[in-house]
Amino acid sequence: MPSVSFDPFVYPEYHRNGFESLYNRVAMIKVCVFDMDGLLLDSERYIYLRLGRQVSTELGSPVDEAYLRSMMGNDWGLYKKYVAEFMGESFPIEEYMRILNEKIADAIENDVIPLRPGAVEVLDYCRKNHILMAIATSTHRKQAHKSLHNTGLFDYFDYIITGDEVEHGKPDPEIFLKAIAHFGVDKSEAIVLEDGHNGSAAARAGGCRLIVVEDLAYISDEDRAYADLHTYQLSDVIGFLEKENETAAGVQTASVVS
Repeated sequence: MPSVSFDPFVYPEYHRNGFESLYNRVAMIKVCVFDMDGLLLDSERYIYLRLGRQVSTELGSPVDEAYLRSMMGNDWGLYKKYVAEFMGESFPIEEYMRILNEKIADAIENDVIPLRPGAVEVLDYCRKNHILMAIATSTHRKQAHKSLHNTGLFDYFDYIITGDEVEHGKPDPEIFLKAIAHFGVDKSEAIVLEDGHNGSAAARAGGCRLIVVEDLAYISDEDRAYADLHTYQLSDVIGFLEKENETAAGVQTASVVS
């Protein structure tokens, strides 16, 4: 059999998961599962962080910006629970959530949320190279669909699953495992793209391959160490996918020849 070079430090996830077959270790990436807010859309900076500070300030108890950043990526139930615990019993959490939801809905309805740099280029690359694409977001379906339509991204995706369509939100892996299962591929043939800790933790918990594109939201050292790719530029994903699939194609060809 022809010799195939394999470096576990270049492919840490294969070393980590202990796959026995080299074919499986370098599986072709057939599906990309994207988070939405903060990864493709600059909504966490433009809407959630700005409005969270604005509403809490109007109520006389500004929520710490660093804490709001750490909450990014949670479903609304966990967000409400953690903010209430952090701010204490005197904080009007019900009024805060009501006003915040109203303002977010208004912003999504009337504003065009900016795209993150490189978003369209990555989606175009996946489409051109026949990589299937899914959205797996904690945002509820109505808001997610509206945001994707407003930004012109909706038609890129073959499947969309949202926070109100799963029983357990991130950091539980349910949403990612359901997205991957929809396509009928092995987990080694799919990769999750995330910008935040809760989503990254969900991917880790599910044993999924992971790309972390770090920006505003909190990312842990464990997230960075686990990721197949950790970067600050979404456009770097293109080179990574290209290299991974070229390597996988080479290994599969070598296996057939042997």
